[in-house]
Amino acid sequence: MTSHCFLGKPDRVGRSLLPMLLAAMLSAETPITRIEWSDLPAAIVDKAPDLRTGYLVVPERRFPTPGQRTVRLPFIIMKSRSASPRADPVLFTAGGPGGSSLGAARNRQRNPLLDERDVILIEQRGTHWAEPSLMSPAIDAALRSGWGKRLNGDPEPAAVRQAMASTLRQFRSQGIDLAGYTTRESAADIAELRRLLAIPSWNLYGVSYSTKLMLTVLRDHPEGVRSAILDSVLPLEADWDESAPANILAVLERVLQVCTEDASLREHCPDLRNRFRGLLTAANLHPVPIAIKNPMDGTPLTVRLDGAGIMNCVYAALESAGGIRRLPLVLDAACRGETQALGPFLEEYLGSTQGSAIGMRLAIWCNEEFPFERPDRMLRPLGLPPELKTFVQTAVHPAALTDWPQGRPDPAENRPVSSTLPVLIAAGEFDPDTPIAWARSTSARLPGAHLIAFAGMSHVPLFSHPEAARIMKAFLADPARRPEPGTIGTRPSFLHALPSAK
Repeated sequence: MTSHCFLGKPDRVGRSLLPMLLAAMLSAETPITRIEWSDLPAAIVDKAPDLRTGYLVVPERRFPTPGQRTVRLPFIIMKSRSASPRADPVLFTAGGPGGSSLGAARNRQRNPLLDERDVILIEQRGTHWAEPSLMSPAIDAALRSGWGKRLNGDPEPAAVRQAMASTLRQFRSQGIDLAGYTTRESAADIAELRRLLAIPSWNLYGVSYSTKLMLTVLRDHPEGVRSAILDSVLPLEADWDESAPANILAVLERVLQVCTEDASLREHCPDLRNRFRGLLTAANLHPVPIAIKNPMDGTPLTVRLDGAGIMNCVYAALESAGGIRRLPLVLDAACRGETQALGPFLEEYLGSTQGSAIGMRLAIWCNEEFPFERPDRMLRPLGLPPELKTFVQTAVHPAALTDWPQGRPDPAENRPVSSTLPVLIAAGEFDPDTPIAWARSTSARLPGAHLIAFAGMSHVPLFSHPEAARIMKAFLADPARRPEPGTIGTRPSFLHALPSAK
Protein backbone atom coordinates (compact mmCIF):
# COMPACT_ATOMS: atom_id res chain seq x y z
CA MET A 1 0.00 0.00 0.00
CA THR A 2 2.76 2.43 0.82
CA SER A 3 4.47 1.77 -2.45
CA HIS A 4 1.21 2.03 -4.35
CA CYS A 5 0.41 5.27 -2.59
CA PHE A 6 3.82 6.73 -3.58
CA LEU A 7 3.52 5.64 -7.19
CA GLY A 8 -0.02 6.92 -7.35
CA LYS A 9 1.19 10.54 -7.23
CA PRO A 10 4.28 10.54 -9.40
CA ASP A 11 3.47 13.69 -11.34
CA ARG A 12 3.01 15.94 -8.36
CA VAL A 13 5.92 14.56 -6.34
CA GLY A 14 8.27 14.46 -9.34
CA ARG A 15 7.65 18.10 -10.25
CA SER A 16 8.29 19.33 -6.74
CA LEU A 17 11.35 17.24 -5.77
CA LEU A 18 13.26 16.44 -8.95
CA PRO A 19 14.58 19.96 -9.65
CA MET A 20 15.73 20.30 -6.06
CA LEU A 21 17.43 16.89 -6.14
CA LEU A 22 19.19 17.74 -9.40
CA ALA A 23 20.26 21.13 -8.06
CA ALA A 24 21.66 19.51 -4.93
CA MET A 25 23.55 16.93 -6.98
CA LEU A 26 24.99 19.57 -9.30
CA SER A 27 25.92 21.78 -6.35
CA ALA A 28 27.73 18.92 -4.67
CA GLU A 29 29.59 17.94 -7.84
CA THR A 30 30.32 21.40 -9.26
CA PRO A 31 30.72 24.11 -6.63
CA ILE A 32 30.29 27.67 -7.82
CA THR A 33 33.84 28.57 -6.77
CA ARG A 34 36.32 26.16 -8.31
CA ILE A 35 39.38 25.69 -10.47
CA GLU A 36 39.10 24.21 -13.95
CA TRP A 37 42.49 22.98 -15.10
CA SER A 38 42.87 23.35 -18.85
CA ASP A 39 45.07 24.70 -21.61
CA LEU A 40 44.59 28.35 -22.50
CA PRO A 41 44.09 29.61 -26.06
CA ALA A 42 47.30 29.81 -28.06
CA ALA A 43 46.68 33.54 -28.49
CA ILE A 44 47.42 33.89 -24.77
CA VAL A 45 50.39 31.56 -24.43
CA ASP A 46 51.71 28.40 -26.05
CA LYS A 47 51.52 25.17 -24.10
CA ALA A 48 54.85 24.53 -22.36
CA PRO A 49 56.20 22.17 -19.69
CA ASP A 50 57.10 25.08 -17.40
CA LEU A 51 53.52 26.39 -17.38
CA ARG A 52 50.41 25.13 -15.64
CA THR A 53 47.19 26.83 -16.66
CA GLY A 54 43.53 26.91 -15.83
CA TYR A 55 40.53 29.03 -14.94
CA LEU A 56 39.36 30.30 -11.59
CA VAL A 57 35.56 30.20 -11.53
CA VAL A 58 33.95 32.54 -9.00
CA PRO A 59 30.64 34.35 -8.52
CA GLU A 60 30.26 37.43 -10.66
CA ARG A 61 28.99 39.21 -7.59
CA ARG A 62 29.52 38.24 -3.95
CA PHE A 63 28.39 41.39 -2.20
CA PRO A 64 25.96 41.77 -0.53
CA THR A 65 25.04 38.13 -1.31
CA PRO A 66 26.55 35.70 -3.85
CA GLY A 67 24.68 35.11 -7.07
CA GLN A 68 24.60 32.06 -9.32
CA ARG A 69 26.20 33.73 -12.35
CA THR A 70 29.95 33.11 -12.56
CA VAL A 71 33.02 34.56 -14.23
CA ARG A 72 36.03 32.56 -15.47
CA LEU A 73 39.44 34.06 -14.84
CA PRO A 74 42.39 32.44 -16.62
CA PHE A 75 45.58 32.05 -14.64
CA ILE A 76 49.09 30.81 -15.36
CA ILE A 77 51.52 29.22 -12.93
CA MET A 78 55.03 29.83 -14.25
CA LYS A 79 57.36 27.26 -12.74
CA SER A 80 60.62 28.40 -11.22
CA ARG A 81 63.91 27.72 -12.95
CA SER A 82 65.28 26.50 -9.63
CA ALA A 83 65.53 22.78 -8.94
CA SER A 84 64.38 23.52 -5.39
CA PRO A 85 62.17 26.62 -5.55
CA ARG A 86 61.02 28.48 -2.46
CA ALA A 87 57.66 27.37 -1.13
CA ASP A 88 56.09 30.84 -1.30
CA PRO A 89 55.30 31.89 -4.89
CA VAL A 90 54.67 35.41 -6.16
CA LEU A 91 51.19 36.41 -7.38
CA PHE A 92 51.25 39.17 -10.01
CA THR A 93 48.44 41.02 -11.74
CA ALA A 94 48.55 44.07 -13.99
CA GLY A 95 47.53 47.68 -13.51
CA GLY A 96 45.24 49.90 -15.49
CA PRO A 97 42.58 49.30 -14.44
CA GLY A 98 41.78 47.19 -17.48
CA GLY A 99 45.22 45.84 -18.35
CA SER A 100 45.78 42.18 -19.17
CA SER A 101 48.14 40.25 -16.89
CA LEU A 102 48.91 37.15 -18.92
CA GLY A 103 51.31 38.62 -21.47
CA ALA A 104 54.06 38.35 -18.86
CA ALA A 105 54.14 34.61 -19.53
CA ARG A 106 55.59 35.19 -22.99
CA ASN A 107 58.51 37.11 -21.48
CA ARG A 108 59.13 34.71 -18.62
CA GLN A 109 62.70 33.95 -19.68
CA ARG A 110 63.55 37.51 -18.59
CA ASN A 111 61.64 37.36 -15.31
CA PRO A 112 64.26 37.31 -12.54
CA LEU A 113 61.79 36.24 -9.85
CA LEU A 114 61.56 32.82 -11.53
CA ASP A 115 65.16 32.16 -10.50
CA GLU A 116 63.92 31.28 -7.02
CA ARG A 117 60.11 31.07 -7.01
CA ASP A 118 57.08 30.16 -9.03
CA VAL A 119 55.20 33.21 -10.32
CA ILE A 120 51.43 33.12 -10.75
CA LEU A 121 49.59 35.42 -13.14
CA ILE A 122 45.85 35.98 -12.89
CA GLU A 123 43.65 37.86 -15.33
CA GLN A 124 41.42 40.21 -13.38
CA ARG A 125 37.67 39.98 -13.87
CA GLY A 126 36.50 41.94 -16.89
CA THR A 127 39.90 42.22 -18.57
CA HIS A 128 40.89 40.94 -22.00
CA TRP A 129 41.00 37.16 -21.53
CA ALA A 130 38.49 36.90 -18.68
CA GLU A 131 35.02 35.51 -19.36
CA PRO A 132 33.15 37.73 -19.78
CA SER A 133 35.53 40.36 -21.05
CA LEU A 134 34.51 44.00 -20.84
CA MET A 135 36.43 44.99 -23.94
CA SER A 136 34.52 47.49 -26.09
CA PRO A 137 35.68 48.13 -29.67
CA ALA A 138 32.88 50.69 -29.97
CA ILE A 139 34.18 52.84 -27.12
CA ASP A 140 37.78 52.42 -28.29
CA ALA A 141 36.75 53.71 -31.73
CA ALA A 142 34.83 56.61 -30.19
CA LEU A 143 37.85 57.65 -28.13
CA ARG A 144 39.85 58.08 -31.33
CA SER A 145 37.00 59.75 -33.24
CA GLY A 146 38.62 63.17 -32.90
CA TRP A 147 42.09 62.25 -34.12
CA GLY A 148 42.93 64.60 -36.96
CA LYS A 149 39.53 66.30 -36.69
CA ARG A 150 39.22 68.01 -33.34
CA LEU A 151 41.48 70.22 -31.28
CA ASN A 152 44.03 68.10 -29.38
CA GLY A 153 42.53 64.98 -30.95
CA ASP A 154 39.83 65.04 -28.27
CA PRO A 155 37.01 62.58 -29.01
CA GLU A 156 33.62 63.69 -30.21
CA PRO A 157 31.43 63.71 -27.05
CA ALA A 158 28.33 62.49 -28.88
CA ALA A 159 30.29 59.57 -30.33
CA VAL A 160 31.52 58.57 -26.87
CA ARG A 161 28.02 58.72 -25.40
CA GLN A 162 26.57 56.66 -28.23
CA ALA A 163 29.32 54.07 -27.84
CA MET A 164 28.75 53.86 -24.10
CA ALA A 165 25.01 53.38 -24.63
CA SER A 166 25.51 50.61 -27.20
CA THR A 167 28.11 48.90 -25.01
CA LEU A 168 25.81 48.98 -22.00
CA ARG A 169 23.02 47.42 -24.07
CA GLN A 170 25.42 44.70 -25.20
CA PHE A 171 26.61 43.95 -21.67
CA ARG A 172 23.06 43.84 -20.31
CA SER A 173 21.94 41.53 -23.10
CA GLN A 174 24.71 39.15 -21.96
CA GLY A 175 23.45 39.33 -18.38
CA ILE A 176 26.58 41.11 -17.13
CA ASP A 177 26.17 42.77 -13.73
CA LEU A 178 28.58 45.71 -13.76
CA ALA A 179 28.21 46.14 -10.00
CA GLY A 180 30.34 42.99 -9.63
CA TYR A 181 33.40 44.56 -11.26
CA THR A 182 35.13 46.18 -8.32
CA THR A 183 38.49 46.07 -6.61
CA ARG A 184 36.88 44.42 -3.60
CA GLU A 185 35.58 41.56 -5.76
CA SER A 186 38.97 41.14 -7.45
CA ALA A 187 40.65 40.98 -4.04
CA ALA A 188 38.28 38.17 -3.08
CA ASP A 189 39.19 36.41 -6.35
CA ILE A 190 42.86 36.48 -5.39
CA ALA A 191 42.10 35.06 -1.94
CA GLU A 192 40.03 32.26 -3.49
CA LEU A 193 42.83 31.37 -5.89
CA ARG A 194 45.29 30.90 -3.03
CA ARG A 195 42.79 28.79 -1.10
CA LEU A 196 41.91 26.56 -4.03
CA LEU A 197 45.56 26.09 -5.01
CA ALA A 198 46.25 25.11 -1.38
CA ILE A 199 49.16 27.54 -1.12
CA PRO A 200 49.92 28.17 2.57
CA SER A 201 51.79 31.41 1.97
CA TRP A 202 52.55 33.65 -0.98
CA ASN A 203 53.80 37.12 -1.92
CA LEU A 204 51.74 39.76 -3.73
CA TYR A 205 53.11 41.99 -6.50
CA GLY A 206 51.08 44.91 -7.85
CA VAL A 207 51.87 47.84 -10.13
CA SER A 208 49.98 51.13 -10.43
CA TYR A 209 46.23 50.35 -10.16
CA SER A 210 46.92 46.80 -8.99
CA THR A 211 48.73 48.22 -5.95
CA LYS A 212 45.28 49.38 -4.86
CA LEU A 213 44.07 45.84 -5.47
CA MET A 214 46.89 44.38 -3.37
CA LEU A 215 46.22 46.88 -0.58
CA THR A 216 42.62 45.68 -0.62
CA VAL A 217 43.83 42.09 -0.30
CA LEU A 218 45.92 43.13 2.72
CA ARG A 219 42.83 44.72 4.24
CA ASP A 220 40.24 42.04 3.49
CA HIS A 221 42.21 38.80 3.10
CA PRO A 222 45.58 39.03 4.89
CA GLU A 223 45.59 35.30 5.65
CA GLY A 224 48.30 33.51 3.71
CA VAL A 225 50.04 36.72 2.62
CA ARG A 226 53.75 36.64 3.45
CA SER A 227 54.66 40.01 1.91
CA ALA A 228 53.68 42.48 -0.80
CA ILE A 229 55.56 44.48 -3.44
CA LEU A 230 53.80 47.70 -4.43
CA ASP A 231 55.30 49.53 -7.40
CA SER A 232 53.86 53.06 -7.83
CA VAL A 233 51.16 53.13 -5.19
CA LEU A 234 47.57 54.14 -5.89
CA PRO A 235 46.08 54.51 -2.39
CA LEU A 236 42.39 53.84 -1.87
CA GLU A 237 41.89 57.36 -0.54
CA ALA A 238 43.47 59.13 -3.54
CA ASP A 239 41.16 61.27 -5.68
CA TRP A 240 43.08 60.70 -8.90
CA ASP A 241 40.98 62.78 -11.30
CA GLU A 242 40.84 65.83 -9.04
CA SER A 243 44.59 65.86 -8.41
CA ALA A 244 46.02 64.62 -11.74
CA PRO A 245 46.62 68.02 -13.43
CA ALA A 246 48.35 69.42 -10.36
CA ASN A 247 50.43 66.25 -9.95
CA ILE A 248 51.58 66.40 -13.57
CA LEU A 249 52.47 70.08 -13.29
CA ALA A 250 54.38 69.45 -10.06
CA VAL A 251 56.59 66.85 -11.75
CA LEU A 252 57.16 69.14 -14.74
CA GLU A 253 58.17 71.90 -12.33
CA ARG A 254 60.77 69.58 -10.76
CA VAL A 255 62.19 68.81 -14.21
CA LEU A 256 62.33 72.53 -15.04
CA GLN A 257 64.06 73.15 -11.72
CA VAL A 258 66.77 70.69 -12.75
CA CYS A 259 67.21 72.77 -15.90
CA THR A 260 67.82 75.92 -13.85
CA GLU A 261 70.28 74.20 -11.50
CA ASP A 262 72.45 72.53 -14.15
CA ALA A 263 74.91 74.82 -15.93
CA SER A 264 74.92 72.85 -19.20
CA LEU A 265 71.13 72.74 -19.31
CA ARG A 266 70.94 76.47 -18.58
CA GLU A 267 73.25 77.04 -21.54
CA HIS A 268 71.35 74.85 -23.98
CA CYS A 269 67.83 75.51 -22.65
CA PRO A 270 67.93 79.06 -21.24
CA ASP A 271 64.96 80.39 -19.27
CA LEU A 272 62.97 77.30 -20.26
CA ARG A 273 60.22 77.76 -17.69
CA ASN A 274 59.14 81.20 -18.92
CA ARG A 275 59.61 80.33 -22.58
CA PHE A 276 57.43 77.26 -22.15
CA ARG A 277 54.65 79.31 -20.58
CA GLY A 278 54.89 81.65 -23.55
CA LEU A 279 54.54 78.67 -25.91
CA LEU A 280 51.36 77.57 -24.13
CA THR A 281 49.88 81.06 -24.29
CA ALA A 282 50.67 81.37 -28.00
CA ALA A 283 49.19 77.93 -28.74
CA ASN A 284 45.95 78.91 -27.02
CA LEU A 285 45.66 81.81 -29.47
CA HIS A 286 46.88 79.90 -32.52
CA PRO A 287 46.90 76.10 -32.11
CA VAL A 288 49.97 74.45 -33.61
CA PRO A 289 49.65 71.59 -36.14
CA ILE A 290 51.66 68.44 -35.39
CA ALA A 291 52.11 65.78 -38.08
CA ILE A 292 52.29 62.25 -36.67
CA LYS A 293 51.60 58.65 -37.57
CA ASN A 294 48.26 57.24 -36.48
CA PRO A 295 49.10 55.02 -33.47
CA MET A 296 46.64 52.41 -34.72
CA ASP A 297 47.60 51.95 -38.37
CA GLY A 298 50.57 54.20 -39.11
CA THR A 299 48.74 56.44 -41.58
CA PRO A 300 49.57 60.18 -41.66
CA LEU A 301 47.66 62.32 -39.21
CA THR A 302 47.75 65.99 -38.26
CA VAL A 303 46.55 67.14 -34.84
CA ARG A 304 46.21 70.77 -33.78
CA LEU A 305 47.33 71.48 -30.22
CA ASP A 306 46.52 74.31 -27.85
CA GLY A 307 48.16 74.75 -24.45
CA ALA A 308 46.32 71.80 -22.92
CA GLY A 309 47.24 69.64 -25.90
CA ILE A 310 50.91 70.49 -25.52
CA MET A 311 50.63 69.54 -21.83
CA ASN A 312 49.19 66.19 -22.92
CA CYS A 313 52.46 65.63 -24.79
CA VAL A 314 54.44 66.63 -21.71
CA TYR A 315 52.40 64.19 -19.63
CA ALA A 316 53.26 61.36 -22.03
CA ALA A 317 56.94 62.28 -21.77
CA LEU A 318 56.85 62.29 -17.97
CA GLU A 319 55.51 58.73 -17.84
CA SER A 320 58.90 57.20 -18.67
CA ALA A 321 62.45 57.88 -17.55
CA GLY A 322 63.57 58.04 -21.18
CA GLY A 323 60.90 60.58 -22.01
CA ILE A 324 61.89 62.73 -19.04
CA ARG A 325 65.52 62.81 -20.14
CA ARG A 326 64.48 63.92 -23.64
CA LEU A 327 61.94 66.47 -22.45
CA PRO A 328 64.14 69.56 -21.83
CA LEU A 329 65.57 69.54 -25.36
CA VAL A 330 62.16 68.81 -26.90
CA LEU A 331 60.57 71.71 -25.04
CA ASP A 332 63.47 73.96 -25.97
CA ALA A 333 63.01 73.07 -29.64
CA ALA A 334 59.25 73.63 -29.44
CA CYS A 335 59.79 77.03 -27.83
CA ARG A 336 62.09 77.92 -30.75
CA GLY A 337 59.29 77.15 -33.18
CA GLU A 338 60.20 73.53 -33.89
CA THR A 339 56.92 72.23 -32.50
CA GLN A 340 57.14 69.08 -34.60
CA ALA A 341 59.55 67.83 -31.94
CA LEU A 342 56.46 67.11 -29.82
CA GLY A 343 55.26 64.50 -32.34
CA PRO A 344 56.60 61.31 -30.69
CA PHE A 345 55.10 62.30 -27.35
CA LEU A 346 51.75 63.06 -29.00
CA GLU A 347 51.72 59.60 -30.60
CA GLU A 348 52.37 58.04 -27.20
CA TYR A 349 49.60 60.06 -25.57
CA LEU A 350 46.96 59.18 -28.16
CA GLY A 351 48.00 55.53 -28.26
CA SER A 352 47.60 55.22 -24.50
CA THR A 353 43.81 55.47 -24.88
CA GLN A 354 43.67 52.16 -26.75
CA GLY A 355 44.18 48.48 -25.97
CA SER A 356 42.84 47.91 -22.47
CA ALA A 357 39.46 46.54 -21.39
CA ILE A 358 37.77 49.93 -21.33
CA GLY A 359 34.50 48.50 -19.97
CA MET A 360 36.33 47.15 -16.94
CA ARG A 361 38.13 50.46 -16.49
CA LEU A 362 34.80 52.28 -16.60
CA ALA A 363 33.22 49.85 -14.14
CA ILE A 364 36.03 50.24 -11.61
CA TRP A 365 36.09 54.01 -11.88
CA CYS A 366 32.33 54.50 -11.77
CA ASN A 367 31.80 51.92 -9.02
CA GLU A 368 34.42 53.18 -6.60
CA GLU A 369 36.27 56.33 -7.70
CA PHE A 370 33.80 58.84 -9.17
CA PRO A 371 31.37 58.42 -6.22
CA PHE A 372 34.01 59.89 -3.90
CA GLU A 373 35.12 62.73 -6.20
CA ARG A 374 33.64 66.12 -7.04
CA PRO A 375 32.90 66.61 -10.76
CA ASP A 376 33.49 70.36 -10.55
CA ARG A 377 37.03 69.79 -9.27
CA MET A 378 37.68 67.15 -11.92
CA LEU A 379 36.50 69.26 -14.84
CA ARG A 380 37.71 72.64 -13.52
CA PRO A 381 40.87 71.84 -11.56
CA LEU A 382 41.98 74.35 -8.97
CA GLY A 383 45.31 76.12 -8.93
CA LEU A 384 46.25 75.87 -12.60
CA PRO A 385 47.96 78.80 -14.36
CA PRO A 386 45.83 80.79 -16.83
CA GLU A 387 47.49 79.25 -19.88
CA LEU A 388 46.36 75.79 -18.69
CA LYS A 389 42.84 76.55 -17.49
CA THR A 390 41.43 73.85 -19.83
CA PHE A 391 43.96 71.16 -18.88
CA VAL A 392 41.89 68.25 -17.54
CA GLN A 393 42.95 64.64 -16.96
CA THR A 394 40.43 61.96 -16.02
CA ALA A 395 41.04 58.22 -15.96
CA VAL A 396 37.94 57.67 -18.11
CA HIS A 397 36.05 60.04 -20.40
CA PRO A 398 33.96 62.56 -18.40
CA ALA A 399 30.82 61.37 -20.21
CA ALA A 400 30.93 58.40 -17.84
CA LEU A 401 29.81 60.70 -15.03
CA THR A 402 26.33 60.76 -16.57
CA ASP A 403 26.28 57.94 -19.12
CA TRP A 404 27.66 54.96 -17.16
CA PRO A 405 26.12 53.31 -14.07
CA GLN A 406 27.48 54.79 -10.85
CA GLY A 407 28.14 52.59 -7.83
CA ARG A 408 27.33 53.15 -4.18
CA PRO A 409 30.55 51.95 -2.54
CA ASP A 410 31.13 51.42 1.13
CA PRO A 411 33.02 54.40 2.63
CA ALA A 412 35.82 51.95 3.47
CA GLU A 413 36.74 51.93 -0.22
CA ASN A 414 37.97 55.52 0.17
CA ARG A 415 39.90 55.05 3.41
CA PRO A 416 43.61 54.35 3.90
CA VAL A 417 44.64 50.74 4.45
CA SER A 418 46.65 49.72 7.49
CA SER A 419 48.58 46.47 7.80
CA THR A 420 51.50 45.09 9.78
CA LEU A 421 52.66 42.78 6.98
CA PRO A 422 56.02 43.44 5.29
CA VAL A 423 55.63 45.62 2.20
CA LEU A 424 58.17 46.89 -0.31
CA ILE A 425 57.01 50.21 -1.80
CA ALA A 426 58.77 51.54 -4.89
CA ALA A 427 58.32 55.12 -6.09
CA GLY A 428 59.76 57.08 -9.00
CA GLU A 429 61.08 60.57 -8.30
CA PHE A 430 59.33 61.98 -11.38
CA ASP A 431 56.15 59.87 -11.40
CA PRO A 432 53.20 62.01 -12.62
CA ASP A 433 50.57 59.28 -12.18
CA THR A 434 51.18 58.06 -8.64
CA PRO A 435 53.31 60.77 -7.04
CA ILE A 436 55.91 59.91 -4.47
CA ALA A 437 53.83 61.70 -1.81
CA TRP A 438 51.26 58.88 -2.10
CA ALA A 439 53.99 56.32 -1.50
CA ARG A 440 55.09 58.21 1.61
CA SER A 441 51.57 58.47 3.05
CA THR A 442 50.92 54.78 2.37
CA SER A 443 54.22 53.78 3.95
CA ALA A 444 53.39 55.77 7.07
CA ARG A 445 50.35 53.56 7.71
CA LEU A 446 52.20 50.29 7.14
CA PRO A 447 54.65 49.65 10.00
CA GLY A 448 56.33 46.87 8.04
CA ALA A 449 56.84 48.98 4.91
CA HIS A 450 60.18 49.70 3.22
CA LEU A 451 59.88 52.73 0.93
CA ILE A 452 62.51 53.07 -1.78
CA ALA A 453 62.57 56.15 -4.00
CA PHE A 454 64.23 55.70 -7.39
CA ALA A 455 66.06 58.86 -8.38
CA GLY A 456 65.34 60.09 -11.89
CA MET A 457 62.72 57.41 -12.53
CA SER A 458 59.05 57.73 -13.41
CA HIS A 459 56.07 55.37 -13.21
CA VAL A 460 56.62 51.70 -12.25
CA PRO A 461 60.40 51.95 -11.72
CA LEU A 462 60.71 48.25 -10.86
CA PHE A 463 59.95 47.49 -14.52
CA SER A 464 63.01 49.34 -15.80
CA HIS A 465 65.57 50.17 -13.12
CA PRO A 466 68.75 48.06 -13.45
CA GLU A 467 68.79 47.33 -9.71
CA ALA A 468 65.13 46.30 -9.50
CA ALA A 469 65.67 42.54 -9.73
CA ARG A 470 68.30 42.53 -7.00
CA ILE A 471 66.14 44.65 -4.71
CA MET A 472 63.02 42.51 -5.14
CA LYS A 473 64.96 39.29 -4.61
CA ALA A 474 66.55 40.66 -1.44
CA PHE A 475 63.17 41.71 -0.10
CA LEU A 476 61.56 38.35 -0.86
CA ALA A 477 64.44 36.54 0.80
CA ASP A 478 63.88 38.46 4.05
CA PRO A 479 60.83 40.76 3.95
CA ALA A 480 61.48 42.07 7.46
CA ARG A 481 64.82 43.53 6.42
CA ARG A 482 65.15 46.71 4.35
CA PRO A 483 66.83 45.72 1.07
CA GLU A 484 68.22 49.20 0.32
CA PRO A 485 68.57 52.70 1.74
CA GLY A 486 65.58 54.99 1.34
CA THR A 487 66.79 56.33 -2.01
CA ILE A 488 68.59 54.34 -4.66
CA GLY A 489 70.71 55.52 -7.52
CA THR A 490 71.51 58.99 -8.73
CA ARG A 491 69.43 61.07 -11.06
CA PRO A 492 70.26 60.05 -14.65
CA SER A 493 71.87 62.81 -16.64
CA PHE A 494 69.73 64.92 -18.94
CA LEU A 495 72.87 65.69 -20.89
CA HIS A 496 73.07 62.52 -22.97
CA ALA A 497 70.83 64.11 -25.60
CA LEU A 498 72.54 67.50 -25.67
CA PRO A 499 74.57 68.41 -28.76
CA SER A 500 77.83 68.45 -26.75
CA ALA A 501 77.23 64.86 -25.64
CA LYS A 502 76.87 63.40 -29.12
